[in-house]
Amino acid sequence: MRSRAYRMDTRAALSADTRREILEAARRSLASGKNTDLGLDAIAEAARVSRVTIYNHFGSRSGLLEALYDHLATKGNVHRGKKALLHKNLDIALAGFIGALVHFWSSDPVAIRRLHAMAALDPEVARGLGAREARRRRAAAAIVRRCASAAKRKRRPWTDRLAADTLCTLTGFETFDGLARAGHSRKEIIAVLTHLARRVLRLGPA
Repeated sequence: MRSRAYRMDTRAALSADTRREILEAARRSLASGKNTDLGLDAIAEAARVSRVTIYNHFGSRSGLLEALYDHLATKGNVHRGKKALLHKNLDIALAGFIGALVHFWSSDPVAIRRLHAMAALDPEVARGLGAREARRRRAAAAIVRRCASAAKRKRRPWTDRLAADTLCTLTGFETFDGLARAGHSRKEIIAVLTHLARRVLRLGPA
């Protein structure tokens, strides 16, 4: 009985390793700057597995892409942004949210940049990135709602929707990438984005 359980655990570990290697092969393909082909044949060749193996693990190209986005998110520890939003102090929540996103964007910028570029031509990539963009937009709207009670005591020149859209733009990859490619450090980018976001949300002087 123990031998059977051991064999099952071994197969599960090998399966997890294969899945991880396929995702890493896709990530390396993007990060290399040499190949933007995320077709199953290209990834299978890079991972040294068969196309059938990829289907067995992910079911389809869409399934592989979804797993790749999650793989990048885990690698960049973007999930700490969600935890930051739970903080009772809105100022700390905002800073943690922005910091988590900047750290994520900077964790694998070439791969992420190429995915964003591919989205313009590849509907499957566009759908996946769009779904994650919607999550960030909802998070930005939640932050704005938390500011609503304080904002009511002040005359605001813009709507909550505009404030949320502006916060979403400030925390997007394109904003980070433009500043990073201009030579600004991660620390500098976090500082300026937090300052600007606080001004938009009327949280006082930064």
